This record gives sequence, structure tokens and C-alpha cells, in this order.
Amino acid sequence: MPTQEYPLVSIVIPSYNHKQYVWQTVDSCLTQTYPHCEIIVVDDGSTDGTGEMLKQRYGDRIRYICQDNRGLPVARNVGTQAARGDFIHYCDADDQLLPQKVARCMDVLLDNPDVTLVYTHCEYVEADGRTVIPRPQPELPSGDVFCELLAGPRGNFIPQCTPLIRRQAVLDAGGFCETIRSAHDWDLWLRLAAQHRFAFINEALARYRVLPHAMHTDPVRMSEARLRVIQRARDYPGRERCMDAAAYDRLEANRHHRLAMAYWQTGQRTKARQAFRAAIRLDPSHAAIRRLYAWLTILFPARSADLIGRISTGIKGTRGKKGQAGA
Repeated sequence: MPTQEYPLVSIVIPSYNHKQYVWQTVDSCLTQTYPHCEIIVVDDGSTDGTGEMLKQRYGDRIRYICQDNRGLPVARNVGTQAARGDFIHYCDADDQLLPQKVARCMDVLLDNPDVTLVYTHCEYVEADGRTVIPRPQPELPSGDVFCELLAGPRGNFIPQCTPLIRRQAVLDAGGFCETIRSAHDWDLWLRLAAQHRFAFINEALARYRVLPHAMHTDPVRMSEARLRVIQRARDYPGRERCMDAAAYDRLEANRHHRLAMAYWQTGQRTKARQAFRAAIRLDPSHAAIRRLYAWLTILFPARSADLIGRISTGIKGTRGKKGQAGA
């Protein structure tokens, strides 16, 4: 079959000052066995010479878009709007796709028109991009994954570098929320899962590079973002099939509790007390322990939060059945 007869897949690579890694990402996309891909690099205001390197190395083999620094979700949305393909794959500038990644996912999408998003496992690797960090690779859900993704024990179980998606569904969902700087991928997956079916391929077909200063290493930033995702998802279609309003209050209260612990661990005691109070308002059933924690923030420094975290797992939620909330 001529290349043009295969549906076009647009691979969007947002990049900010990742000159040392992004060429490996682009190379991995150019070596896909699927024959009809376009690679779009959205340079989010890099100052490290990324643009010059990409132009010199790849020329017209990739599409290069440069914008002022506006953040990762904006860069992803810009790439989505610029894409020409009916299918879209997001790959951050420090990650890589294995050669069969797009082909394996496209086989599933083309054979299953009712599936909107296909995702896979990924290999977690050191900064060198090759040394694998061993992690469990459990079977993950397919089909209607909304409740599990919203309130299941694994949280956001979809690695951000693995989904291949029907582009129109992303556009219909409004793309990435540009005011959530972290966890915006989880927010989009939830909006898609509320109305579409997903499929999981039980293979590691991408590499996720674990860097020491990545966004996920900031506990306050991640806790704030995850709380916002939960607050937004309260009104997503189908939430009621996962849990009732009271259970959702408990779910959100648990996120406030986690944020309070993150504030305390980083020395932001006033904000920690405010977050504990927000959790109490939503879930009075655990008011006593949370009032105690709030009082302890006045008396003890941040290292006490670490000690409490080791002694107690905090307030545990339940696991997303009807009328229940996940942690």
C-alpha cells in the first residue's frame, strides 16, 4: 500500500530547553515502522539553541514551530491545532518511542472504530535514556476506564508518553487545560474517558526518562494540580456512575489532605492549615484527626510531617465503587 493511503499520524513533541534530549526523541519518531507520520516539534521559547540544532539536523523532515514560553499544555495544544493527521501522539522532548509503537497502536485503532485512545506500558529509564529502572508492569484496563481513572487505587495509570488518540476527539474535548501546568494529561484523559472507550496494549512501547528535576518531583505543584483535576472532574459526564456527591466530597477531601501534607513538608504551615480546614468542610467524618494535624503544624516544623507520614498512611479513601471515593 502506498504511504499516502495509510492514515496520517501526527507526533507532537513540545520542548523547552531540552536540546540535549530532543534529538533522541525525534530520531525515535523518525524510525517508526508505521509508514505515514509527521513530526511536529513545538519549541516553547527555548534559550539553549534547540531551534538551530533541529533545523540543521533535520531540515524539512520535521515541522518546527517556535513560540514564546507559555507552558507545556499550551505547547501541546498548539501542536494539536497544527497537526494534519486524523490521529495524534504526544511525546515529550525527553522521552522516546520504540520502533513499533505507532504501528501497534494504529492496528488497534483501525480494527476498532469504537476505540478513541490506545495506550501502552513504557520503560522507565535513567537520564542516559538507556538504563532501565525496573518497575512492575501490571495489566491495565480497557473499555470504559473512567471510574478507574478517576478514583481507582492507581490514580493516573496512563503514562503520558504512550496514548495514540483520534485527533477529533481531542479537539471536541477542548484539548489540554492550559491553567493546569502539571497533571493536565490526567485531566484530558478523564474528559476523553468520560465519553469514549480506551484500549490497552500490554507491552512497553515507549521510554520515559526519569530526570531529577522534573515537574513530578515538586510535591506541592503536583498536589495542587491533582486537586484541581479532581475539582474539575466533579462535573464531567458520567461521574455519577462512579460515585455519589457525598463520596466525591470525600475524594476531594483526601486531595486537600494530601496537599496539606505537601505544604507542611515544605514549611508552608499556614497553607497547610487552610488545606486541612478545606478537607474538614468536605468530610467532617475525619475532622478530629485533621484538626489535630492542623494544630501540630503550629507546634512542629516540616520534618514532623515526614515522621507522621511514615507512621500513618493518612486518611484512606475507598476504591471508586458506586457511592465510594478513591484516595
